[in-house]
Amino acid sequence: MQETSLHKRFQQISEPLNPIFTNTEPKLQKMSNIKVLAYDFYGTLFISGVGDIGVDDGNFDAQVLLDVLNDSGISVNESDAGEKAFVFYNEVVEDQIEQLKQQNVEYPEPDIRTIWKLVLNRMQQQKLITFTSDAALFGRISVEFEARMNPVWPMPDVTDTLLYFKENGMTQGIISNSQFYTPIVLEALTGHSLEELGFSSEMLHWSFEEKMKKPGLTFYKNFLKKLQAFDKTISPEEVLYIGNDMLKDVYPAYETGMKTALFAGDERSLKWRRDDPRCKNLEPDLVITRLGQLNECVLV
Repeated sequence: MQETSLHKRFQQISEPLNPIFTNTEPKLQKMSNIKVLAYDFYGTLFISGVGDIGVDDGNFDAQVLLDVLNDSGISVNESDAGEKAFVFYNEVVEDQIEQLKQQNVEYPEPDIRTIWKLVLNRMQQQKLITFTSDAALFGRISVEFEARMNPVWPMPDVTDTLLYFKENGMTQGIISNSQFYTPIVLEALTGHSLEELGFSSEMLHWSFEEKMKKPGLTFYKNFLKKLQAFDKTISPEEVLYIGNDMLKDVYPAYETGMKTALFAGDERSLKWRRDDPRCKNLEPDLVITRLGQLNECVLV
């Protein structure tokens, strides 16, 4: 793993989290025809303080944003800069999402660095802050913001599980609502590179790169196109997708022909979605309460 300043920053400001028990009964079975394991990230591979990720969540306050500005090395000129940043952030996110929707993207995912570039430029124009514009700054403020908004920590068993399947020759990938820092925090807090953990670069499917996200079926279909390019002999039913949300993970994976596992290991992120008609009668192939149970179910 090649450490960057952002890797180190995540290591500095991240603190251990423990999963919250869900009182869920596992549903386990032996699966002998799986050639690819694909994982969700937030709430599955990693504990997520808010249970998910999204630039359009809006769950923050003015003081948080003021701290983000200060710790990113930005000079704050007005006491209400945090409140204005809150307003501008939401406006920019809404505008970016609308632009993508006009391009017929059903579930848009703007790049957080673009969001912050537009927000900071608007604030500087109004003399609320002073900063020197560069790409590194937009990455740094995104990390400072994320670490406060959505603290994360590796799930128990995550490294051992990934290395077990790597050592046994299993192809592994990620299908995740994500931002550019998602692979960075994975590496920073596990101490291993994506390659060392057994992920195939061709099977990493990040929403910020695709500009679309879950639960859109197109997002999942695009992953399967990557799979065909990677190995055209592998069919969707030979992929097991593991995620914590019945709507965002299990439903679209099932609809596109994959096998599914619901990860029910943390109360913060477990989403049954029983009131949603798409999930009402949907049953995952597996229900696991810890990642290590995959070792028992997926025959290698």
